Amino acid sequence: MKVAVIADDLTGAAEIGGIGLRYGLKVEIAKTVDPDTKADMVVIDTDARSITQAEAVAKVSEVSHALKALHPQLWYKKIDSVMRGHVLAEIKAQCEAMQLQKTLVVPANPALGRTLVGGHYYVHGEPLHSTSFGYDPEFPVTDAHVASRFNNEVIVQSYTEPLPSTGVVVGEAATMDDIDKWTHHMQNDVLLAGAAAFFTACMDQSFGEKTVNDTEPAALRSPILYVSGSTFEQSAQLISQLHADKGLVCYMPAALMHNHGDTNTDLLQEWTSEVAVMLQQHGKAVMAIPQTGEEIYSAKQLRIQMALAVKAVFDQMIVRELVIEGGSTAAAILEELNINSIFPTQELTAGVIRNAAPTYPDLHITLKPGSYKWSNEVWAF
Repeated sequence: MKVAVIADDLTGAAEIGGIGLRYGLKVEIAKTVDPDTKADMVVIDTDARSITQAEAVAKVSEVSHALKALHPQLWYKKIDSVMRGHVLAEIKAQCEAMQLQKTLVVPANPALGRTLVGGHYYVHGEPLHSTSFGYDPEFPVTDAHVASRFNNEVIVQSYTEPLPSTGVVVGEAATMDDIDKWTHHMQNDVLLAGAAAFFTACMDQSFGEKTVNDTEPAALRSPILYVSGSTFEQSAQLISQLHADKGLVCYMPAALMHNHGDTNTDLLQEWTSEVAVMLQQHGKAVMAIPQTGEEIYSAKQLRIQMALAVKAVFDQMIVRELVIEGGSTAAAILEELNINSIFPTQELTAGVIRNAAPTYPDLHITLKPGSYKWSNEVWAF
């Protein structure tokens, strides 16, 4: 096998899988390692941001040992570009499994306005903790200074400095050229980690020229069910505007958002029947969570209810395109649909990946990180 990646989030795993397509690789995204896989590149989604740190560490350790048996040429640890989640604990677990003493993490993605300069992380020039990431329901960022955020357990430095013999280095990067320069530190005794930009640079360094240079136009088939689990303000505004202009949005009923026990099946059925009717009449519908700004809901509860609702829609009709934003929501939905592996088929735009799902032969699933923008072709109403 050529490439093995452990990702802590499903949409991040899909983003990495889309990059693999650029190099003509057959990519599999799964929850567990198939020792008989025929894929050139395997991306394991641990969904670690939805579980406890202890569970995440155990999962990463288990997956690392299983992937070692496949003898990949290139290893990569995909993390959130702004380093949300159990990042440091997972890196330490993977290093222990791989018997490595040092890690190079390059989380920035200057092409998306995400830079790490002077020890501080910025999004379009704004300190990270002042952006929407400061309001993340599960991993809110409270400090843009990376070393302080990780209790000085990491070393933040420039690519011009040599790597220490041990420890976790977080690389600064203000430009895409800086990202490329970090590949000069690629060595067999270093665990490589970071976001999509550094992974692309590592692929360039390892495999040379891409065989597919352009993203493909979207050709989504009706009916299309859009599901949003994102709390990002831009996403909420886009959905709200669609609701005001054309309808086509079915918000989760408040009673389901409050529910902490048994699901109200009558209310769930009523909501999902409304979605099914909208799909049958218009060919498109959006399921979303209303942003009231007044109450704090359990993120886990919301994604469980959303997953049950999507399954209920599938029980009522055939859906040919399932378009999901938000990694934890996507993972919960695929779990409820009993989809254990997907295969990327198209990179519609950077980070927006269309996938085949063998469990549902007539279905494609398009995934997008919550903080990324939709392309006009996919978000077309």
